[in-house]
Amino acid sequence: MIATGKKTLHCLPYDLLYQIVSGIDCFDYINLSRTNRTLYSLLQNDLLAKRSIENTVRESKEAQLAFAQKISFREAIGRIYDVKDAVASASPYSVAVLAYASTFIYQEGVLSYYCANEIRVLNVHQADETEQVLNVRHVLHRIIPTFRGDETRNVSVELSLLHYSAGVLAILVEIGDSSPWLILLDVTPDGSKRPQGCKTGRLKFLRQLECTRRLFVRHNGTYLFYGVYSTIGVLSDPQWVVQCVDLTKGVDQAYGEPTLLDKFAGTDVGQNVCFEIFDSHLYGVTSVSDSDEEQLHWESFYEWVCIAPASCARRAKPERIFRRLHKEGPINDTWSEISLRKDEATGVPMIYECRREWRSGGSDCVRTYYTKDLKRPSEPSAKEKDQSTATTTREAEPTTPRDTSLISAHPVIIGGAGPSNINFVVPASTPPLERSKEPSKPPLRIEKNTHSEYTDTTSPRRDFILAKTKYRTYNPSASAFIDLINDPEPSTTVGAVHDRLRLRICSRKRKNPFESDNTLTKRLKDDSTGDIIPHSDERYVSNGIKMWPEERADEELIDLLCPAKRAANVHGVADERTLIYSVDIETAEPHQQQQQAIILVNFDSRLRIPSLRNPKRIIPVKSKTQEGKTDAPVGIDLPRLGDIKDRPKVSVGCDSQAGKMSRPRSIRKEQALYLLIDKGFWFDRKERDNIQ
Repeated sequence: MIATGKKTLHCLPYDLLYQIVSGIDCFDYINLSRTNRTLYSLLQNDLLAKRSIENTVRESKEAQLAFAQKISFREAIGRIYDVKDAVASASPYSVAVLAYASTFIYQEGVLSYYCANEIRVLNVHQADETEQVLNVRHVLHRIIPTFRGDETRNVSVELSLLHYSAGVLAILVEIGDSSPWLILLDVTPDGSKRPQGCKTGRLKFLRQLECTRRLFVRHNGTYLFYGVYSTIGVLSDPQWVVQCVDLTKGVDQAYGEPTLLDKFAGTDVGQNVCFEIFDSHLYGVTSVSDSDEEQLHWESFYEWVCIAPASCARRAKPERIFRRLHKEGPINDTWSEISLRKDEATGVPMIYECRREWRSGGSDCVRTYYTKDLKRPSEPSAKEKDQSTATTTREAEPTTPRDTSLISAHPVIIGGAGPSNINFVVPASTPPLERSKEPSKPPLRIEKNTHSEYTDTTSPRRDFILAKTKYRTYNPSASAFIDLINDPEPSTTVGAVHDRLRLRICSRKRKNPFESDNTLTKRLKDDSTGDIIPHSDERYVSNGIKMWPEERADEELIDLLCPAKRAANVHGVADERTLIYSVDIETAEPHQQQQQAIILVNFDSRLRIPSLRNPKRIIPVKSKTQEGKTDAPVGIDLPRLGDIKDRPKVSVGCDSQAGKMSRPRSIRKEQALYLLIDKGFWFDRKERDNIQ
């Protein structure tokens, strides 16, 4: 007798279920597990969770913890879902004041900030209760020969925080009228313990630069890349020049010759040009091209370069990737952004560009994020061969003893706007450019690689002008636009209107794969190769605009997010799970130097720093190291943040104790300042839903 019972999904064999989870992301995995108890039990299987992670988010932080066997794959997929859902729904788990400071940078989950003549380093992702503290003047006394003696106490010192990665902090120090120093320091707790055979201690790099125009610094634990934008030769236009340094060889090593990025346009880092390190290779991408050539094409291109650390090429010629057609409409460049990030599914470097466009030249101006993948470091082998061939001809280039000595002394160009002492061969004149033919069919963009803030049917819209948008970014993990906006409180009485900082988040989610006629969306084929285009069948639908906190949120929370009720000098940085920004706070006296509060907005339920309290219960969560403290914030006298476009600078005050200590410790460990400030809130799931 044949059984005729109704078949259900949880009756499928394990092998089929294994194939099903291979094609779904963490959202679908969690939602599928919530269908019924049987599926919930089946999807607790670690092998099934691992299969989903390997195909969708293998480069995420939680996935790396699972591969390192620190957590299970099922736990990892649950954590990933929680973070993405919190971001997409504008439902942070906590907010807190981390410090009062003059300037800060936030990279790889580590906050580096300057206060009271010291640099403090806090691992936010680990919710550390201690910080590494660097006394700036003590460090300079130790490593810079000219900065010693009593006469240096009154010398003006300006400091800029440039970059942090792999426990190494890069800073730029300007002492008096002399050329600035680029310094890289190991700021990890165990940095003073030098491994056997290691040629460097805490000091990883020390170099005096003669030019810092548009200076950028990128590094990891092994290599440093830094570059400037200046003229090469007497008659040439400004161009980018990049220097590579091996940080494992010590500060006394001889540096090689720099690399010229040939005709690499773009001058505003973050707006039309960007640089980043992936697999110890420096990638550079620009969204602008040579102006004369741009006018002769129907298309616009990204130009990108990849510099290997072992490459000795003196020129790097950019490659091209299609960007857009000019007929797609004008661009509002004031909203433009460009960055390089690693794709969490494949690990491939990706271009992320934000463009606010008037579609087809109409009146509809919409912000859209576009993504494009780049080659891996092992793939541009043909380019590397061309560059290595070019290096064999450089011996025939005309050089002088004057050129050689200055190259070794100053590996990156000399003179902010003047000519460089690096002698490159000027290429021969090229024939006149001809206008290209209009492409019959533009390259295909799949929906996964384009995310418009609004669709044609989106209604209602809620926009804020650029002056009210204090910080803006895109979270690719949650497919969400994230804006920190100034939305002043509605006032019912006559008087001054107070500023109010809020989050504005616009996210999207995967759409039902079935069309209106109940047929599956088909994948598209590449016309040139005939291959199936991955993810070309994916469709998305907007989650709408979400604001946080809500209009009638707790007044104490509103005051924490904007302490002075004046959204002035707001600077922000975000990653996939946190947003950190600084904003001016009120000073006790009119003549007192301006201070800024550094505020954390956290979307990770596992990141729970001490000294947080429930906004409804007002029960402080004390740290194990906290005893006998009140809820009052601690006032700290700080230098003023310099309002400089290229790089925030702070003045380093004179240390009156410098002459009284024979060998003071330059780097020490102290209790984190947020434990003394003791201002923050934790939101449970139900309370987060109510605050939205």
